[in-house]
Amino acid sequence: MKIVLHAFYFALSYFTSIPVWVKDMKIVNETYKYTLAFLPLIGIILAVIVIGINLLLLEVFNPLYASFISAVLYLFLYGFLHLEAVCDVVDASFAAHGGKDAYKIMKEPTIGAIGAMYAFSLALLKVGAITYLLYEKQYMLFLVVLMFSRINFIYLLGFFNFNKDSFLSLAFQDAGVTKVKLYALLYVLFAFLISSNVMILFISSLVLFYVILKRLNKKFGFVNGDCLGYTLEHVELILLNIALVLVV
Repeated sequence: MKIVLHAFYFALSYFTSIPVWVKDMKIVNETYKYTLAFLPLIGIILAVIVIGINLLLLEVFNPLYASFISAVLYLFLYGFLHLEAVCDVVDASFAAHGGKDAYKIMKEPTIGAIGAMYAFSLALLKVGAITYLLYEKQYMLFLVVLMFSRINFIYLLGFFNFNKDSFLSLAFQDAGVTKVKLYALLYVLFAFLISSNVMILFISSLVLFYVILKRLNKKFGFVNGDCLGYTLEHVELILLNIALVLVV
């Protein structure tokens, strides 16, 4: 039970900017397996916080402005982690055309102008889509999108190879990953209970995640954490726009 709790704390601290005050967090190989299982829950937690903030702001501001602030705060809540990955991947993609080492470009602490502008444009589109969903009070649909954009890590990462020392490789080395995949179906069941058009979003999420990550793998000859962040951001943006179409 302690390993499961530490996996949750690890997922919360690593994939969000929510403070986690836990001393002596013990990380073992099994921890990473459960971390995968908690990623959709992280999406749920972020969605609940954003929805709660939006409901509070509605008491003070115009509904449209309240929704806009809430959407921007969502980016802050996960620490812009995945948007940083978008910058790195876009820069590496353009650098690869010139024969440069894409992996080295990704790991550089600086970002290029092209990557920065691309990530900024993506963030604008994302904030716009979230703003509209919150303004229309499509809270459960928003929650489902945040959950499904992360559930792919459980079902699809096994099709790709990662550095043997990365937490993703360590997670899939554990024999209990199959059980985690089965337990993850509870997220899907939960989605069916709280929202409509769930199957469209779920299938779209799986297909988009696989296609985008497969494309990056073919382009670079590898996939890493930056590629995953890039993929998550694009899947989430497309799912948000699918959700917008569904509520029109």
